[in-house]
Amino acid sequence: MASVDEQLTQLTDPSLLDKIDVLRELNISEYIPLPQLVVVGDQSSGKSSVLEGLTDLPFPRDNGLCTRFATQIVFRRAEKSTIAISIIPSRAADSKTKEKLRAFKIDHITSLSGEEFMQILSKACDAMSIPAPGQSLATGQSTFSDDLLKIELSGPSRQHLSVIDVPGIFRTPTSGVTTKEDMTLVRRMVKSYIKDSRIIILAVIPAPVDIATQEIISMAEEVDPLGQRTLGVLTKPDLVDKGGEDLVIDLVHGTKNKLNLGYCMVRNRGQQDKALSSADRHENERLFFSTLPWSVLDKRRVGINALQDRLRELLVDITRREFPNVKHEIDRRLSNCEQKLKTLGPARETNEQQRTFLLDLATKFQEITSHALDAYYSRSSLFNNNSSLRLATRIVNLNEAFSDNVWLKGHTRSFSKSTTRDNDVLVDDAPPEDEEFPEDEEPPEDDESAAGTEISGSTKDSGKLEDPKFPELSDVIEAPWRCPAPLEDDIFDWIELEYKTSRGFELGTFDPGLLPIIFQEQSKKWDRLAIVYISDVIQVVHSFASELLSALCPDPYVQSNLWTLLTDELLGRYEKAIDHTHFILCVERKGTPLTTNHYFNDNLQKARAERLKSALKGQVVSFGKEHSQWVKVDAIVDSVQMGNLQHTVEDIHAILKSYYKVARKRFVDVVCMQAADYLLVTGPESPLRLFTPSFVHHLNSDNLNLIAGEDVVSKRTRSALVHEIKCLRAGKKLLRG
Repeated sequence: MASVDEQLTQLTDPSLLDKIDVLRELNISEYIPLPQLVVVGDQSSGKSSVLEGLTDLPFPRDNGLCTRFATQIVFRRAEKSTIAISIIPSRAADSKTKEKLRAFKIDHITSLSGEEFMQILSKACDAMSIPAPGQSLATGQSTFSDDLLKIELSGPSRQHLSVIDVPGIFRTPTSGVTTKEDMTLVRRMVKSYIKDSRIIILAVIPAPVDIATQEIISMAEEVDPLGQRTLGVLTKPDLVDKGGEDLVIDLVHGTKNKLNLGYCMVRNRGQQDKALSSADRHENERLFFSTLPWSVLDKRRVGINALQDRLRELLVDITRREFPNVKHEIDRRLSNCEQKLKTLGPARETNEQQRTFLLDLATKFQEITSHALDAYYSRSSLFNNNSSLRLATRIVNLNEAFSDNVWLKGHTRSFSKSTTRDNDVLVDDAPPEDEEFPEDEEPPEDDESAAGTEISGSTKDSGKLEDPKFPELSDVIEAPWRCPAPLEDDIFDWIELEYKTSRGFELGTFDPGLLPIIFQEQSKKWDRLAIVYISDVIQVVHSFASELLSALCPDPYVQSNLWTLLTDELLGRYEKAIDHTHFILCVERKGTPLTTNHYFNDNLQKARAERLKSALKGQVVSFGKEHSQWVKVDAIVDSVQMGNLQHTVEDIHAILKSYYKVARKRFVDVVCMQAADYLLVTGPESPLRLFTPSFVHHLNSDNLNLIAGEDVVSKRTRSALVHEIKCLRAGKKLLRG
């Protein structure tokens, strides 16, 4: 019949157990729970004696000599007997401490006396900066360490096994050695080692005491309520009171306080057995369990050798079951870490790294901006996720709204549809059908009347804009304005009044200075309309730049610092556009009325012809089969003999109306093309062309560090991710081998 060791070898590849141990050396257990056996118990439970029996190493057993750290004991089969001792630093240790602890190595030894082992433990404690066994706690010194002491025992008689021992829990502090805070700390440490479902809990319990009073059992039940991964290890059976043996035997038989993995029992080395060799110790234990009442117990459940076999069996089983899951979790966690690191972007510790990061960001910014201006929205998913980035569309909509506002509401008084005063009908600047630039001149059905028209997205009526999202714009752009509808009073009366209050000694005509006066009055709403329009364009451009920067750079620290640096220059470019708009207004409204557009003269001549036609309307005579129309010459002469004042007023109206139409279209085009498009959107000095690779190249060292230098939290996060990725990649490579 095959031995236990042979059966275990058949159940699983021993290399799997080796790989799990190497994964632990790589600190994978800090990120992913690994299959493991963990020994837990009170300081007085006999836990150290159990470890001594398993390892043949003289572990300290006195309360004052308790270990202050977790210890991993690894058994390996090898041709030669060797002992190797090292320290695996905790994840929380800094790089300098980790380097120091990894340098702690003791190997190429074949045996250890009790004194030598205590010296090694003392050196390990010194490396971990904690008191050595038997030493008092120094001021400011930690009592326990999260580092892991690893002891590897190799030899031809060793069978593969790995077990972790954690410090024993205690209920009463020892003066100068432990404190009340240490009691809580050890409980936390124990729970952290036994909480995961891949851990087999070896709960060491003194046989002479009532198991119901054992705190370690309560702690095990918290993390393993069904008892499916807890193995009870009973110690000190030789100290059980006479008559109490049956209760202990019931535990091992599973008739009381049942655990899914059952119980094992070992006999501790007593004070009188300290000088005995390991072989003698094992023989004494065998003889003890050969006598009644203990001889009734299953031999596979008693003795240190039986415990070793049971532990190997459990370790093989859980390793075989969980190994595929460990591989999957390493892959998944590695992918998540790499994605988090990608989100942080490249490292930005040096000026060169910072400049490279900003150059890449600026290049992407300009690339998306070009797509936005060309309306190539299919070239980036950003346009689908954020409609405010559809810049060309938003600007075109503003242009059309501005043009409509100036057309419908830009004139102070409605022009007369009739060319004569007697047939005066008011109209909203509607041009003839054959006018240049065909357009739908009919006002919208829902056109607001005298109440006015809102020409911007906000509801404030006047003053500077107060934008809670972009307060920096409040001193630059104009607040939205409700433009009033054109006045419906008689425009001929107004022209006549202006003419009478400004005429001089001219004969048969009017003062040339009158036209600029009435044109300025008729176009006075252009100022607010144009400035509010440019303000809207500025808001759209500013919002686009902010939103795009936010989308391309998720790091809020970089966003904030870069935006702060860009803001002053952006505001300067916005002010330049505002100033240019004022310049256009000054030229159009206060300069000399001037145009070479032939449509001005065409429209004027048509208006004058309409006046003559209207005057002759009652004098037309039809005759002949062709119904030809004719007018007497005398009638024509009589028709033009109207009063000089009426003729002048009607002619001024015709001139003003013809020039206003030409000037309006020219004004709208110039504002849209120069102030909005060239200075704010597409021009080489537009705000959108500020954040470029050239801008980044000219940043000095201080600005680079201010903008792109990583904050403390980011540096710490990056460092942790880099370390974890390094460990996980090494683990993944190991598992592929």
